[in-house]
Amino acid sequence: MGMIVIAYLHSHYVGKLMEKPERPRNLPTGISQKQVADHIGVSVSTVSRALSGHDAVSERTRLDVQRAIAELQRDTQPAAKPFAARDRVIGLTNSHAVGGRFPDDGETMLQEILGGAEHAAQERGYMVYTWHRSGLLLERAGEQFFDAVRGVVMTGGVLTPEIVNAIHDRCLPTTFVGGHYPEFDIPSVCGDVTRGTYLATQLLIELGHRRIALVNGPTETYTSRERRAGYLEALFDAGLPIDPSLIRWQNGSIGFSAEAGRQLTRMLLDLPERPTAIVYANDSLAVGGQGVCQQLGLQIPNDISIVGFDDNPVARMTSPQLTTIRVDRVSWGARAIDRLIDSLEGAPLAADRLLMPIELVTRCSTGPAPG
Repeated sequence: MGMIVIAYLHSHYVGKLMEKPERPRNLPTGISQKQVADHIGVSVSTVSRALSGHDAVSERTRLDVQRAIAELQRDTQPAAKPFAARDRVIGLTNSHAVGGRFPDDGETMLQEILGGAEHAAQERGYMVYTWHRSGLLLERAGEQFFDAVRGVVMTGGVLTPEIVNAIHDRCLPTTFVGGHYPEFDIPSVCGDVTRGTYLATQLLIELGHRRIALVNGPTETYTSRERRAGYLEALFDAGLPIDPSLIRWQNGSIGFSAEAGRQLTRMLLDLPERPTAIVYANDSLAVGGQGVCQQLGLQIPNDISIVGFDDNPVARMTSPQLTTIRVDRVSWGARAIDRLIDSLEGAPLAADRLLMPIELVTRCSTGPAPG
């Protein structure tokens, strides 16, 4: 009997010595071996051996333990939210999309502003969450946007009070890019369109033109009123009379489009005394107007001169190429983001209008007034 006991003890301890040493493995924070054991219905010691790689544990049990850990880890994590790091997210939305469509150069404008905004945000450890259509913020889906962001940059020239109020109701700091709405007491960033239109009109005056028309954007946009102010100031400084029939506006969704440029230019050319030069509120309007002039047999710039605004790629694709006012909308987006982040980090956000530099670019669509 004694020999049997000795043989058993010898076999037991030799077996223990031959076992592989345990390789402790840490469980994810918040999960215990007992939880894993209860989850799959085994003992704590079995879970311990499975985690340490013990040979006595079957591959099936080892896989069960791994599955249980994954399931428990998933159950203990908080519900995922859009952009978990909400404090580092800036929303950007655009007001120029009408019915899901962008007017002519609207997509280019948004891409340039977004490019500047994203770069500036990344430089300061933030990210930009973009919704192309601001109208969606008024729908139920808009809550996803508001839950994800800490501030909002809004681009485009036409906004409804409902959209602005929806943002204000959530106490989100906001900056406009392109447009300006003093009644909302919200800061904005834009090119100096008053100065730009003044320079465009002044160039035509220096070329000898006396009947200069303005094809403007929608009356409801602040920038349209600024363009008219620059145009009128240039005429006043030159001592030229103001003819209201030479100022044309187009309201609605096509206000800045080539189609509006065609319609308004046709009206101007039907006047008993037509203009010898036209200043347009943007390049799309100018391209539309240029097409009408050429269809009617007018040579540009010998018979009529035209000037655009923005210096979009289309300005260099026309024949002749457009004289225009160059703006840097990439810098608009970057500056708007910087101002908004400054406010999030403690600086006051003044409700002012920051005007960015512009540049007159003279090409072949302008020339001396016809004799």
